[in-house]
Amino acid sequence: MEITAIKIFPFEPGGLQKNLKAYAEITVDDALILKGIKIFEKENGGIFITYPAIQGKDQTFHDIVIPTNPNIKKQIRDAIVEVYKKTRK
Repeated sequence: MEITAIKIFPFEPGGLQKNLKAYAEITVDDALILKGIKIFEKENGGIFITYPAIQGKDQTFHDIVIPTNPNIKKQIRDAIVEVYKKTRK
């Protein structure tokens, strides 16, 4: 699997998710686009991402994109974080 494009959409956070700093969109193998990946930055500088999810009738969130391979999950995260860090400078 190759990540062929990454777009970062930063914004000034507000509201309940004050640590939400941007959204990401990735293209995989020039064949699949994943949108709605959230980028969060902790107060200590740590960065993490969450995948798109929907809220169920029980008010809990259910992921709709789940990387099942730990290496792929790390590859996606590392690539997004790298581009995000360049974007925020």
